[in-house]
Amino acid sequence: MNFYGINYLQTQSNLNDYLKYIVIFSTLFVLIVAFSLYMRHRLQTKYRDLTIIAFLFLLFISGVQYADYTDSQNLHSKSSQMVNFVRLLSKEKNADINSIFSSSVQLSDGVIVKVKDRYYRVNLSADQQTYSLEETWLTNPDITIIKN
Repeated sequence: MNFYGINYLQTQSNLNDYLKYIVIFSTLFVLIVAFSLYMRHRLQTKYRDLTIIAFLFLLFISGVQYADYTDSQNLHSKSSQMVNFVRLLSKEKNADINSIFSSSVQLSDGVIVKVKDRYYRVNLSADQQTYSLEETWLTNPDITIIKN
């Protein structure tokens, strides 16, 4: 079972987002170059075809990126909720923030939290405005702590 530290929760970044941006901007660059070549050599239709292909590819990738963007916003929102929850828990339990680890990067009902040497199950209310901690024990004590 993996447990994540506060540094990992704060610096979690998606490499996939950066790769998608690179693909979109490189396709946009190809579109501009192909369109300028088409405008320069109007009799050669290969540049027009390249422009249409690049434009359709850019349109497709933009649609996929928008769908992923909305999913990514939800994920980042839940990740930031988890960071705030760990900060709140460190104040409540009078524990160092670096000694608190969670079994998930997103705040949800049933997350296991390790505070010092004890494990707690987080029970969230339906509106996720209140929580309760229930001490729990692991059946498999082999855990991996990911700090960065």
